[in-house]
Amino acid sequence: MTDLYTVSIDAVEGPTFRGKVHIINPDAASVPSVRTFPLALLVDAWYLLTNGYLGNDGPEVHRGDRCPISKERGKEIVAGMRLKDDLSEVYDLILGKMIRVNSGGYILADDGRTVVEPRRRAKDVYKLGWSSGSDPISSYVFTRSDPEEFTRRAAEIVTSYERGPVLNVPLWSEVAALESDREPWEPGEDREAMLTWHDPVDLEYWRAWRLLRDRPFEEWPYAEITVTVSDAGYLEHLAGGGMRWSTAQTGYA
Repeated sequence: MTDLYTVSIDAVEGPTFRGKVHIINPDAASVPSVRTFPLALLVDAWYLLTNGYLGNDGPEVHRGDRCPISKERGKEIVAGMRLKDDLSEVYDLILGKMIRVNSGGYILADDGRTVVEPRRRAKDVYKLGWSSGSDPISSYVFTRSDPEEFTRRAAEIVTSYERGPVLNVPLWSEVAALESDREPWEPGEDREAMLTWHDPVDLEYWRAWRLLRDRPFEEWPYAEITVTVSDAGYLEHLAGGGMRWSTAQTGYA
């Protein structure tokens, strides 16, 4: 999946976290307002830490990942989370649960060798999606995502979600002032009129991203978010703040 946002966790206080969501892709020109979005971000951080995927990129990496704890410590924290099973369940609701199977489609244990008793085919037990594959352990299939249950769980877990306005949006006139030999302006683009427009540009407009790509990440469009959950245990893996990662999550399963 293509990354759409970069998420920064600025502070965690009890059951509330505050942060920023930077828009990094014209395919997602706004920050979602639905409560499923912050829940998806919490699950995303849990998944990255569980698998050791979240670390510290060097300064040369634009919008690079940041994490105030080591990968080993991150794994320890998520393993000890009181509500880690809840986040795992929500992850499966968003992306589908991986089921290990043998060549006949029978469900296997996590070791990828032992057939689970009673012997049953995955297709007879689960509503399967289209995704399947294999790894060094075994073949596997995925269940379907469950948007309805995901939405219900978000309503239970996320008690408050505030999203501020999108800041750092370039003006139409700034975009119009951009010169490009590789992508010259066409007569029908109404550039002269655009130079007089001093409103924020529509972030779906492709030339806005030609301007943004030359700006430091800190100057890219973002919205501040404040999220409160029903139990502070859902935030244990955020390590008090300081994390940053890019995500393809939108809040929709």
